[in-house]
Amino acid sequence: MSATLGRSPAGSSPTKTPPTGSPPPGAGRDAASGGGVEQHGYDYIPESDRYMTPRQLGLFWMGINAYQFFFVLGSIAVGMGLSLVQAIIAIACGNLLFGVVAYCSVAGPRAGMPTTAFSRAAFGVLGNRVNAVCTWAMSLGFKTVNGLLGVFAMLALFDQLGWHDSGGALGKVVATVVVLGGSIVIAVYGHRALVRVQPYFAAAVTLIFLLIVGNIVGDVDWGWKPDDPATGWGGVALVLIACALISSGPLSYMVVAPDYARYLPSGTPTRKIFRAVFAGGAGMVMFLGTVGAVAATRADLSDPVAGMEPLLPGWLFVLYIVASFTGAVGNNASVFYSSGLAIQAIGIPARRWVATAVDAMLALAAVLWVLFIYDFEHALNEFLALVVVWAGPFCAVWITDGVMRRWTYDRESVHISTPASRYWGTAGVNVAGIVSMLAGMATALLTINSALVKGWLSTRMDGADLSWFLPLIVSAAAYAVLGRRWVRETSLPAAA
Repeated sequence: MSATLGRSPAGSSPTKTPPTGSPPPGAGRDAASGGGVEQHGYDYIPESDRYMTPRQLGLFWMGINAYQFFFVLGSIAVGMGLSLVQAIIAIACGNLLFGVVAYCSVAGPRAGMPTTAFSRAAFGVLGNRVNAVCTWAMSLGFKTVNGLLGVFAMLALFDQLGWHDSGGALGKVVATVVVLGGSIVIAVYGHRALVRVQPYFAAAVTLIFLLIVGNIVGDVDWGWKPDDPATGWGGVALVLIACALISSGPLSYMVVAPDYARYLPSGTPTRKIFRAVFAGGAGMVMFLGTVGAVAATRADLSDPVAGMEPLLPGWLFVLYIVASFTGAVGNNASVFYSSGLAIQAIGIPARRWVATAVDAMLALAAVLWVLFIYDFEHALNEFLALVVVWAGPFCAVWITDGVMRRWTYDRESVHISTPASRYWGTAGVNVAGIVSMLAGMATALLTINSALVKGWLSTRMDGADLSWFLPLIVSAAAYAVLGRRWVRETSLPAAA
């Protein structure tokens, strides 16, 4: 019977098999509803526990994006040799992928589970573990980047407060513990804590950056170009490279966007979810990216904290440091949260908050490694290249799968890691999902142009980088064809 159920035809009822491989202890009723530590993990969120509203979701997205990372990406676009206008075009185009982020967020309330749980329907209950590992690895990378940005801000603040030799080992360790510690506390408490604090981060950072804009906008040369500007196809190719770099933000968010929206009622209209996420997410990152690009035309921002000091009066520079620190803490809290869910999805039997706490120790080690051993800029560029190669194809497959099955899942089978699962496939793997993802990843490797990888096709197009959008199209198209039978056989019966 198990083998038959593993390939259940459409029309069969959800399995009632005891959930072998089900969520770990602690995946029960959300204690946070009473103000404590969230006990839900990667399990299904009952309707009775879904407290969120679209407005809260929009403010949440404003908060997690109100940090220095997107400011840095905007400045890097100018540093690559783009004119100010070209950089703004790249910022706008790269962040258009937030439209996909906004749309795929609907999976959260429809499925009631995080991405690493319901995407098992697209890859198989065992096949998806490789994506859970990649999700965790991506999260570790962003925790490291965010932590470093926060540490640089803390060291600058220490200097402003009189600790002028804080750049030594002791100062770096203290700053790292403070930055990661603040994020961990919020993440351990869980979803409600994230939703409550993010609007404050959004308001504070937005106000400070508006003050920065007011201080520098009068002297901006909107026609600014580098001494040797890229023109013709070379200019187009450079803009596409910048688009790929900037799109790493929304591409990474595609992986975890449903995690944050899953506390919305399942019947929340798609248009309200889309509007909240796109306005809160894309609006904030385009604003910060543009400010970063503008600032980079007037100062050397290879050090994104100290580089702003010549442009700002002393009091505003201190506020900028505070914004950089608080933004890093706020965003990292959300990354730690999703990272804990990914650890559970890998198959490690731990409560979400325990997984988050253990994960924090690894992030601490990673931040200190880059601070003392490796170069930050190289680490950032290499990491973002890896994100682009995997994240887009992975998301394209599960989004296509979700659309085809109308975002309905057998929430018991998703958590069964035996042939009794509706989503078992072949040895626990949906071959169509894996093949479609690999097709997109191969496309990314052919079309990418980064410090880490220079694709064969990109080289023959004078360096133009198509890895930020073409792999999504390839993986989605491949799965629409290869996965049709799988979706038909594993879909739940239509409601009577």
